Amino acid sequence: DINHFSLDLGMTFLKERYQFTETPNLSSTNQHRLRAIQLLADFQTHQRILIRRKKKRYEFAQPFEKIFVEFMDFRKNAGISNKTLESYIIYLERFSQYLFNHEVNYVTEIEVEQIYGFIQSSAAVYSTSTIYCTCCLLRVLFRYLFNRKVITEDLSIAVPSIKCSKKSKIPSAYSQEEIQQLLQCVDRGNPKGKRDYAILLIAIRLGIRASDICKLAFDNFKWESNTIEFKQNKTGDTIVLPLLNDVGEAVIDYIKYGRPSVETDKVFLRLFAPIGQMKAPTLHSIVTHYMNKAGIHITQGKKHGPHALRHSLASALLHNNTPMPVISEILGHTDSKTTSIYLKIDTLNLRKYALDVPSIKVVLIGGVL
Repeated sequence: DINHFSLDLGMTFLKERYQFTETPNLSSTNQHRLRAIQLLADFQTHQRILIRRKKKRYEFAQPFEKIFVEFMDFRKNAGISNKTLESYIIYLERFSQYLFNHEVNYVTEIEVEQIYGFIQSSAAVYSTSTIYCTCCLLRVLFRYLFNRKVITEDLSIAVPSIKCSKKSKIPSAYSQEEIQQLLQCVDRGNPKGKRDYAILLIAIRLGIRASDICKLAFDNFKWESNTIEFKQNKTGDTIVLPLLNDVGEAVIDYIKYGRPSVETDKVFLRLFAPIGQMKAPTLHSIVTHYMNKAGIHITQGKKHGPHALRHSLASALLHNNTPMPVISEILGHTDSKTTSIYLKIDTLNLRKYALDVPSIKVVLIGGVL
């Protein structure tokens, strides 16, 4: 007698009833049959139906696939971070597609005209910082091709120089009143609220980046010394931050009464199956959700994700006359010049140093005022 369903039982049923065999090229009918068995197995294991979305895959136009993949391996072996490599893939995919659409089928056929055309067409769609990064990558690509004698001319010198200064942008920051509104609208009476509240507090009080919050493990919380210690994903440097009382209490509340009981060392987990480590885009959605719920006005162009909370912490520290080196240390900046961009949002302190406008002597020539 069969009392319980299992994936093995389902596969046996398919084989005996439909002579099903797993092959790379299943017919559409057998794909539907297999999917039905997988859905039953998902529900049995996770008590819900999982929606499997195909992960977006960036592909280079076929004529350039081999050489661009070799270039990416070269950059990976040079120690480039995975996050940067992901950006490289996007830029190169766009470039290869542009070349292919303009009937360029070999890297040896690339000319200055195509380089400028690609940059100009991209500039009409993407931000200055994206174009700047794209140009930097193209220079490295062409030097790579030239040094390996794939091309006979060093086209890196033909890539235009794009001026892009971080100092030209004013960081997005929110007032302490808005931050309080954000926290107060979180319903902490359920697992989602407990998790989200702890995440928001970590971003607001400590300014930790979203990618680092996602990777926080139990070992990173040093309860005996009331500190959080972790290696930053962006810089690779280890940082030690104070574990503030309200942050620690929120984390404990989530761990004890909201966190799913699963075998993983990561603290913050997805709510639904497959339960596991969260991703940075999810944190962005969380912050945006509560900003909208709190009725916080977001002006056009103003950032509204976890990084805006990081900016807001820097603004609050500056407002409280915290020395710049201390702020750099809290934010995990390796260069204090990076921190200096936050001076732009400390408008109250900047006003202290504003000069009085001198009186203007009006001289009238040939008339009266």
